[in-house]
Amino acid sequence: MNLAIAGIRKFRTRTATIVSLIVAVILVVLEFVLVGVSYRSATATTATSSGVDKATFDWLLTFPGAYEAVLALAFEFLGIIGLIYVVTASGSEWTWGTLKVAVARGQSRWQYTVATFASLGFILLIGLLITFAAGVAAAAVGGSIAGLPIGNPADPSELAQVLVKLARAWIALMGLTSLGYAVAMVTRSQMAGIGTVIGYFIVSIIGPALLPDFVKEAFKYLPFSIAADSVGLMAPSSSGAITSASAVEPNLALLVTIGWLVGCLLVASIFVERAEISG
Repeated sequence: MNLAIAGIRKFRTRTATIVSLIVAVILVVLEFVLVGVSYRSATATTATSSGVDKATFDWLLTFPGAYEAVLALAFEFLGIIGLIYVVTASGSEWTWGTLKVAVARGQSRWQYTVATFASLGFILLIGLLITFAAGVAAAAVGGSIAGLPIGNPADPSELAQVLVKLARAWIALMGLTSLGYAVAMVTRSQMAGIGTVIGYFIVSIIGPALLPDFVKEAFKYLPFSIAADSVGLMAPSSSGAITSASAVEPNLALLVTIGWLVGCLLVASIFVERAEISG
């Protein structure tokens, strides 16, 4: 616990932490404000909403559907930004020599490895909550700009489900970023970790279009896809109905995500235990 608290104090004031949070908040806020402007412009131009996909705009800008939209966008942006942030922060444990100093002071290697990720996970939680809160406010502003009735963002009957999905989103972020953490710790390199993350995204986007069907099925269980499914978000379908956005059943996806999290931390811990860091 003390190691995790020390890690939080170490990471919270770094420029990368603050900049990453600001970027995520700006991206989410801009998305909803621009959607509101887009809807207002489209309806003003046509003088009717018949040519506008109103179901999608309602989902984005009116509550309770906007909760799902905010969380979906917050997770998407934080997933990418968080991966790069965690890779950069964990790689610095080697380049800045903080891991070496901790071992020299008698700290357990595996405990330090797990505690460091736990501190990064806490920072991700704070980032998720701040980004989500900013997104909810931006959705309300976007709905007002669009001229739509935004509903009740503080509806108690919806808040319990929102809190559950926020918790699932946090676990999903932890599972997703644990992959980058493991790569950075094993390679001892920030650049290797970032390169792996970029390569993974390219493969996950291009691979399913080029590979056989049985391989495509496997792609659904890779960290980014399975992490998104584990949140259990809903989204409007082409018919306008609100349906599940998950390709894999959310509870199963959550278990697989936790498996990725545990496996990646295990790999990172074993490597650090066996690594030569005394030179």
